[in-house]
Amino acid sequence: MPPFDRDVNTVFQDYALFPHMSVAENVAYGPRVRGVGTAERRSRAVEMLELVRLGQLADRRPTSSPAASGSGSPSPAR
Repeated sequence: MPPFDRDVNTVFQDYALFPHMSVAENVAYGPRVRGVGTAERRSRAVEMLELVRLGQLADRRPTSSPAASGSGSPSPAR
């Protein structure tokens, strides 16, 4: 199967997020590009954010989330 036909997404380790979009819009970007409708995209994005316990950040911009500034994120294991 060609790569462009695979239903996979890449999560980069740096904060390569669109600053003009909310956290949920960033999560929903992949389905948006694939032509998924607005309501379904939003629903999936919120579901995924809830799954990783980040639902409360759905409407924030990445620059206003605790992770963007480095505060509130767990310390690396030593």
